[in-house]
Amino acid sequence: MSDPLHTVHGTARLLASQRTYYDERADDYGDESKPDRKGGGMMKPELCRALIDELRPAGDVLELACGTGYFTAEIVRHARSVTAVDASPRMLAINERRVANPRVTYVNADIFAWRPDRAYDTMFFGAWLSHVPPAAFDDFWALVHTCLAPNGRVAFVDEDDRAAGHDDRYSLNGVPAARSRLSDGREFEIVKVFWRPEDLEHRLRSSGWDIAVRRVGETLMCGVGRFDPRQD
Repeated sequence: MSDPLHTVHGTARLLASQRTYYDERADDYGDESKPDRKGGGMMKPELCRALIDELRPAGDVLELACGTGYFTAEIVRHARSVTAVDASPRMLAINERRVANPRVTYVNADIFAWRPDRAYDTMFFGAWLSHVPPAAFDDFWALVHTCLAPNGRVAFVDEDDRAAGHDDRYSLNGVPAARSRLSDGREFEIVKVFWRPEDLEHRLRSSGWDIAVRRVGETLMCGVGRFDPRQD
């Protein structure tokens, strides 16, 4: 793969800020009493479980940006094994304590630099795609393709365009960004891309992915599908 992150001035710094922010926020992540934005992007537990049950991620599952285990705990109920990847050591430590399941293997890695050593039956990422810079979109989905076994499925959950008013948004050299605050007042810059589901679905289909993206709840979307270059 090429490395598009250095072709956009400021993106490497922005991604470094993003990694630091989520590592520093690990202890507060999901704590509604310590919000970092105007509105919450966390999915209700019952909806989380219902979506994962609908997906039924059997076999060997790869979860990118696994965070503190919100989705991991539901995925492992179905999976034979889960490989959970995150750039934050603190997030991984909390995830491991909370999920406490020997079928989960943890990998501390920068997703933009990480490469798999095997293929997986299912791949999942929650609240991650909105943090992928537009310049890295195609290379990220090339990574997804590399990670999947033949006929493997990919699924994701994220905020959609309806959540765009929940952040202090701006453009950093053409990269959609937002400022996020820790409970101690420190501010960090993060990538924040709010896709319209129909636009995202069209973009993925034009790249060979047979993925259906639909709205869920008040501000969320989910997508499920496979790589199939034969589809339109």
